[in-house]
This record gives sequence, structure tokens and C-alpha cells, in this order.
Amino acid sequence: IPAVLQTFTDAQTHFLFIHAGTRESALVNIWLQSVLGSDNLHATSFVDNALEQLMQLMPHIVLVDFESTSTETASELVVQMRGQLPQVLIVAVGRSRDPQCMLAALRAGVQDFLDVDGSLQSAQQTMKDLLRRSSSIQSSVSCAPLSVILSARAGLGASLLASHLACYLQQSLRMHSAESSPSTATYETAKLDGLLIDLGHPSGDCSLYLNTPSEFDFMQALGNLHRFDRRLASSGLSRHINGLRLLSLPRKADIPSDTSRSDTEGLLQRLRQFFRHVVVDLGASSPALWTSDVMRHASNIWVLCDQSVPSVVSTTEMLQQLSAQKIASERLQLIVSRYDSQLELSAQQIAQQLDLPLLAVVPECRRELAHAVNQGQLLSSEQRRDPYVQAVTKLSTSLLSAHHPGVAVGPESASSASMSARLLTP
Repeated sequence: IPAVLQTFTDAQTHFLFIHAGTRESALVNIWLQSVLGSDNLHATSFVDNALEQLMQLMPHIVLVDFESTSTETASELVVQMRGQLPQVLIVAVGRSRDPQCMLAALRAGVQDFLDVDGSLQSAQQTMKDLLRRSSSIQSSVSCAPLSVILSARAGLGASLLASHLACYLQQSLRMHSAESSPSTATYETAKLDGLLIDLGHPSGDCSLYLNTPSEFDFMQALGNLHRFDRRLASSGLSRHINGLRLLSLPRKADIPSDTSRSDTEGLLQRLRQFFRHVVVDLGASSPALWTSDVMRHASNIWVLCDQSVPSVVSTTEMLQQLSAQKIASERLQLIVSRYDSQLELSAQQIAQQLDLPLLAVVPECRRELAHAVNQGQLLSSEQRRDPYVQAVTKLSTSLLSAHHPGVAVGPESASSASMSARLLTP
């Protein structure tokens, strides 16, 4: 690798050259190898599933061949890539003596133009600057907040809480999207609102609570990571009546032992680029492989525990495991579920025992919840006097305040959001 680039590249830095497959392209490829070094440069043609290879390689910078015979094809590809992978820098490669190709590249939205007729030193300096920008963009690309709900024991209501929380968030986010979507947003670039990922066990409980069958599951999403784009996220995932998307593990399915951690992290990262907020239900028995990976990327982690000694003991052991996995303790907060003020073990005592900040208490409400679930529904956010609804609304409001300051919160906005959801639902 040229010395000017050595400090900015390593074995994990990749460049992808997408070309027209002509003799001129072969010459440009040789020139690029001189600029970048052949070990880091990968090449594919416009007709060889370029987008699929792009998804698999996930390069830091994509170089697109702009020559007179392929200007239209190259421009269309650039537009597609900008919509699907906004964090990847796209650079046109061509000859400055052909101003029409340069103009087409800039109109398509490339970040820079490498002139094959220019000097190697100039091209290398340009790539050095672009790599610096790429590093900055990779770290600052807009990613949705990731809120995780976790419990040490089954039966504490983690999936029900995650389902209600995700739905309430979706109502507010969708109302805000309808009111403030920029006129420049397109189908390919506009953010989707809310996503609920159900990784708990037994699998598929959130799907049952939401009465939203899941035809495309988490394992299929991992298997199709190379083509998982914004369009698939929008149309392929199950959709609740209020617009919330849902991605669940397949019911009664064994988890393959060779599941790649990099694929899991890659899928989570990609989903966070397409949605405005992601809620993950880790339940009580999620595979350890995903528990640690998901929580390392979490914006906040809410730990559920009820007013029983076995639950406190199990939660203490779970927290010790999280500490061993280097999960940042400052992101952990306690929610005491199924709370009954008449029991001797108070929420404050549980928080002190677990050494966690007490975020909220969710009251005992099994009868009302069972009645709603048996009818294929959740408790509506409009039931403002219901203690469970009040507790979840407060949690939703706290997330909106922390991560979406432009979204209105409070009872009036919740009501208007619910009305908007009914009006907008096809």
C-alpha cells in the first residue's frame, strides 16, 4: 500500500471498484491498484450482482466507473447505494477530459471524483482525505436508539412490556413522521419508524401478543444479510396495524451453532440505519450469543425483576454474568414488574439489593392484560386511567425525551398519535 495511505488502512479496510467490464475499465483497475494496493481493492462489474457483493463486503469506500458507455448505469447504481448504505462513501473514477461523465457523477451524488489522467500522488492524497472522512462517517452515521428489555426469569412480563412499549413509541413516532417528513425524503431514504425484535424464549410471544404473524423471521434475515436493504425492511418484515414492524425468532426452532456473531451485529447495525427506534425483547432465556452482542450496542437496558426472593437472587446472578461480559453498568436500570404496594419487599429495597437505579414500577395487572391478550389486543394508550398503561406511557415518554426530542410527548400527543395511526392505517 502506498506510504501516504499506510496509516489509514489495515486488513479490515476494503475498497470496491464497480466497473463497466470494458477494456478501459481494465486499465482503470490497474491504475487503482497503483493508487491503493491490490490487497485491499476488490472489483466487480455492473452486471455481476454488484449490490449483492457490496452488501457482503461492506467496503469503506466504493469506486464507481464513470465512462461514456456506462454513465447512465453508473448513475442509477450510485442513487441505489446512497439509499441503502448511507454510511459508505461513493467515489467516481473517470477522466477529467470527459466533462459529461464528471457532471453525471456529481449529479448522481458521489462524494468525490478521481481523475485517471491526474497524478498518483494527487489521487493518493484524495483517498487519504476520504478515508479520514469515512472513519468519521462510520462513527457518526445515524443509528436508531436500541432499547433492550431483559429479565432473569420467565413470567415477569418482559414480552408484554416490550410489545406495549414498542406500540406506544410507534404511535408517537408515526404521528411525528406524518407531520414533519421533509419534502426531499424519498421512499429509499426516509426512515421507518419503530421496530420490535423478539429474541426471547419461548420464541414468538410478541407476535402472539400483537396478533401479527411473522412470515419472515430473524434467522431468515441473517441468511439474507447480503441483500437486506431498506426495501426489504419495509416490505418483508411483519407489520402491526399501527405500522410497527416485527422481527422474531422462528417458533420452536433450534438455533444453529454456527451462527456468526459478525452477521448478528451486522444485521442489528443495518436495521438501526433503517428505523428510528428499535426495541429488543431478550426475555429470560435468549441465547447467550445474542444477549451479549445485543447489549453491547444497546442505548439503554431495562432489567425486570418482581417482588420475590427467587427473582432477586436470579437477577443478581444475571447481573454478575453481565459484568463478566463487560456490559456497561451505567446503561442498566431496574423496572420492578407486577408491583404490589402491599407486599413487604418494596421497589426501593429491590433496587438497593441489586445496586441498580430504579427507573419505574409496573403494577400487577394480570387480569386486564389477560383479557386484552385473549382478544388479540394490547391495552390501548387511550386507557389513561389504567395503571399499566400509565406506567408504560411514562417509559415511552422517557425514551422519546432522551432520544427523540423533536417528538411531542404527553397524554394529548399520545391521543393524537393514536388517532393519526387509525387514519393512516391502510
